[in-house]
Amino acid sequence: MGIAMKTIKVRSVVLACALFGLAHVLCQAADVSPATGIDGFNGYAAASLGNGIIYGLGTTGQKPMRWRAAEIRFGQDVDLFGLRSSGYLSQGDTTRLDVVYYNEGHPDNNHRDGYALQMVFRKKLQPHLDLELGGGPYFSMNRSTINGTELDDGRMGALLSVALLARLDQYSPGLSIRIGYNHAVVPGAPSSDALLVGIGKEFGGGQASAPDLTERLPVWLSASGGFAQTNQSGPGKRFSYALDAKTYFGQWAASVSGIEEGDDGVRVNRRGIAAQGWYVQPITENWSLSAGAGPYLATNKRQSDSTTLNGLFTIQLDRNLGKNWKVFGSFGRAVTFTNKNDADLMTVGLSRRFDF
Repeated sequence: MGIAMKTIKVRSVVLACALFGLAHVLCQAADVSPATGIDGFNGYAAASLGNGIIYGLGTTGQKPMRWRAAEIRFGQDVDLFGLRSSGYLSQGDTTRLDVVYYNEGHPDNNHRDGYALQMVFRKKLQPHLDLELGGGPYFSMNRSTINGTELDDGRMGALLSVALLARLDQYSPGLSIRIGYNHAVVPGAPSSDALLVGIGKEFGGGQASAPDLTERLPVWLSASGGFAQTNQSGPGKRFSYALDAKTYFGQWAASVSGIEEGDDGVRVNRRGIAAQGWYVQPITENWSLSAGAGPYLATNKRQSDSTTLNGLFTIQLDRNLGKNWKVFGSFGRAVTFTNKNDADLMTVGLSRRFDF
């Protein structure tokens, strides 16, 4: 129990630092060149914290989230079914596609978090007040004990969101306070409701562009290190590292990574190769957020050297240091799809551009 609580505290501290760091970036975000979106903006990012309750199937003990509910979201405006260009949306209204990382806090026996893809409709209620309605698929992983067996229960469900945005354009164009409500529904698992408060920022962003195959594309080579944590009680955190090669295509990217997760001494001593596709959302000239996903072929020496095809999901924050260098922090999840031996990968790293 002591090791489990220590693990929870470590993950909570890391997530809180990431949220406050992102909030700081959003507050300090400088204006970028306006795009063709509403009010000169076409992108959005937000970080929120709050509390809620989990209920229904499989809940035991204390059900509140203990003020550890958290959300990071970012996305870009899309003209869904041509509604805006055809004049079906009022002036100031828009639709947006968001990538969301959602952590549902730490009720007893339910430590669930995951990734959602939401279609969001924004309605301008007043000049300084907007309403957002969002919904979409939610792939979650819940560390819980079921019938005496501890699992990292992976399931597909839905995440529904409602939010009021109080605009603070007088301090920084596009800045807002976000007050949101999330409802997570996962078949065969508990549901949850949470109220979250945070800060958001609209910004102009470059449009995704097709690569010019007649020119050589630069490659970013990276090295990163940090720690990994198996999502089951008992194993502690251990040192992990990765080497990556990434190429950008406008607001998209592709990467290949060699990953060493380290040995937790009990369940996981894993290393392998991952390929990920990325969506990249610029926040300012020097800051960007990105989300990556893809297959991860890895060998676990604590499973008789078995090699399995897993999944890898990553959220990353980048900071440019001139034209050829950048630093980054990332939060990744290695998913086995077997309800066990999943791992969080939290790293910081350095990248350099090469024009081969």
